[in-house]
Amino acid sequence: MRRFIDRIIVRALDSALMENINRTYALRRRINPPEAPPMSLALSYPHDPATGVPRPLVSEAVWAVAAQLRAVVARAASPWALSTNALVAAVAQLEVNGRRIASAWDFGQPVHDTSGRQVLGVFETDPSTPGLALVSVNRRLIGDRPDLELSTVAHEVGHIVFDAPPSVAEPTRRYRSVTVGPNCLDGASARAERRANEFMGALLVPPRQLHLRLVARARSERLPMVHAPHRGRPGSRVLPASTPPDALAGLTAALAGDFGVSDRFIAVRLRRYRLIAGDVP
Repeated sequence: MRRFIDRIIVRALDSALMENINRTYALRRRINPPEAPPMSLALSYPHDPATGVPRPLVSEAVWAVAAQLRAVVARAASPWALSTNALVAAVAQLEVNGRRIASAWDFGQPVHDTSGRQVLGVFETDPSTPGLALVSVNRRLIGDRPDLELSTVAHEVGHIVFDAPPSVAEPTRRYRSVTVGPNCLDGASARAERRANEFMGALLVPPRQLHLRLVARARSERLPMVHAPHRGRPGSRVLPASTPPDALAGLTAALAGDFGVSDRFIAVRLRRYRLIAGDVP
């Protein structure tokens, strides 16, 4: 009987010891992450080789970078829409213009700007962790809006791709960007924010794919299409300016469902890609 009790005590001690070891190991992994595996995704764009700062990029150049990333983001439920989880996983480790960038994401805490106001998201780099992009997304403020969460995440990915690399070249550099609300996702004045928005738009709703779906849905609704200059799929027609508002609204809603974004998001991309004749991007 005594030996049996001793064995139970030893097993209990062993179990407690292993639990403590596992907790310590997990904590150490959080404080000192393991060495990153070989990069599976490398992005590139014109930049200053010394600082990593992007050169001024036209919209098409930003779209091309977004296409590089979109090509490797896993898709399961839809051939058109990306998911938040797949996008976050794809950018966990990146190589941008030869510089390694890791990202750490937090979706569980309220996010505030410097005045204490709740905001959708924050991207920042810190001198103590060069090469690490820190991103916080405010799920409490986003609420039951998966489309808003997806667009917020894609916007912050734009900052990772274009604004994190300089922190590798200049470890003392600190950068912080705040996404205040939905209006910031389709209109911004600062160059970095406009670039992140353009990247977000092309990542979630690329020009050729949107044009392809637009043509397919317009045909199914027997809507007329016309030849006009555009920035979408070569050789395809676009909607005429005379398209009835209710028909356009229906098309916009259907396309929003295809890509997992809002109607407003699609309306902006239709204009940016000039897929409605006479629209000014």
